[in-house]
Amino acid sequence: MRKLIVLASLATLLGAAGAAQAGSLGRPCTDKPASAFLSLDVLKSKVAAMGYQVRDVAIKKACGEFYVIDKTGKKGELFVDPTSGVIVAGGVAN
Repeated sequence: MRKLIVLASLATLLGAAGAAQAGSLGRPCTDKPASAFLSLDVLKSKVAAMGYQVRDVAIKKACGEFYVIDKTGKKGELFVDPTSGVIVAGGVAN
């Protein structure tokens, strides 16, 4: 029984690590030049208008990475097109 619990815990940890890696895009959200990007303040406003509380934001690999808290208090990461403010991937943790 103890081995079963250890194996189940290990499988859960590995599954969570795989999900975290799959959640990061590793590719650009847009092919437009940086000169077409909206300012961070405008992007934050757009994400906040969708009901998220923005904790941190950065533009990496032509993609806005937002660390947010949703209306229910759940933390998450959103990937946003920096030219439009549209969410292209991500979500909140369950």
